[in-house]
Amino acid sequence: MTLKTLTLSLLLPLLLATTAGATQAQSDSPSTRPTLSGHTSRGEELDLAQWRGQVVLVYLWSTDCPVCLDRLPELRRNLAGWRGRPFVIVAVNQDTRMADFKAYEQALDAVSPPAPQMKLVWRRDPAHRDNLGDQPVRQPTTLLLNRDGVLVKEVRGGWPAGTWDEIAELVLN
Repeated sequence: MTLKTLTLSLLLPLLLATTAGATQAQSDSPSTRPTLSGHTSRGEELDLAQWRGQVVLVYLWSTDCPVCLDRLPELRRNLAGWRGRPFVIVAVNQDTRMADFKAYEQALDAVSPPAPQMKLVWRRDPAHRDNLGDQPVRQPTTLLLNRDGVLVKEVRGGWPAGTWDEIAELVLN
């Protein structure tokens, strides 16, 4: 077991114990051309349209979701192999309390260094706008957008085998 894995496994129960259990109803799928704007957790302005010409993975998650918490370090680690490629991840947190989001972000930074191609966003920020509708909180939702900003894949829950291959096909072609 690596130090990063050990640190995350020690922090995960603490984070789960301190987060509030928010639920949201699931509604229709996002638009075929999702929109999202606001600010990243580091204060950068963000708009999905700024990444036209790049493949964008939008990952909706919460600290109430163990699958989500496990996936985020993996996403950061995988970005190292995509450095310099037209690929961005926008990880949209759905926690009710910003403190829960920020506490997990600090833990994530400690075990997996921030990646410039990954933007963390708190969905309840007053400046946040999107057309993604209600999303489940206790399971991740992953949206894959092609270079034109069009939704080409939506996954609720765990990823099926071959998802990274689909991403690679979009990024490399």
